[in-house]
Amino acid sequence: MSPRPGPFDPGAEGRETHLVLENSRGRLSLWPSWRAVPAGWSAVFGQAPHPACAGRVEARRR
Repeated sequence: MSPRPGPFDPGAEGRETHLVLENSRGRLSLWPSWRAVPAGWSAVFGQAPHPACAGRVEARRR
């Protein structure tokens, strides 16, 4: 077992484990908060629990 959760592991309930990132094309990505934000992306929401971040990404799809 690795010491860090996988990038898409929701983590413990209620813990602020994720970010929502956006790139210059307006695309969103659900991202684990413990990983560095990649070049070309910026955090637009979070740190927040996984369900809150996933909800933000999903809402944009509609």
